[in-house]
Amino acid sequence: MKSLFIPLFVASVGNVIYHLGQKNLDATANPMSLLMAVYAVAFGCSLALAPFFSAPATPLSWRPVLSWPVLVLGLGVLLIEVGFLLAYRTGGSLQWSGAAVNGLAALLLFPIAVALFKEGVTASKLAGIAMLVAGLYCVSRD
Repeated sequence: MKSLFIPLFVASVGNVIYHLGQKNLDATANPMSLLMAVYAVAFGCSLALAPFFSAPATPLSWRPVLSWPVLVLGLGVLLIEVGFLLAYRTGGSLQWSGAAVNGLAALLLFPIAVALFKEGVTASKLAGIAMLVAGLYCVSRD
């Protein structure tokens, strides 16, 4: 089994960079213009890195990219971006906004994971949910 450490570390560093960038966006700019510019940068980086993520003999294929999960993911990304952009514009805390959103997302995903993906429910997972709810309460009290 491959180690999850490196991908999770990359995602964590990306998350820090993301929140620093979001918190410092020009508050007077049109949110949709900002998102278009941000995704133009992400598109360019993705285009440059794409050849490094396929097998040497495998050409880039667009077939798996043109599917309903990609549309759903795109909508989710847009909602995340707009949500954080508006939260930071209204004074959201860099210190706890990301944790609060990820915690709430975990709570929303739990029943979906159980019902649709047949993931198990254990006492330790339920205890984790209780701690998550307590943590959300604590970070949102300011």
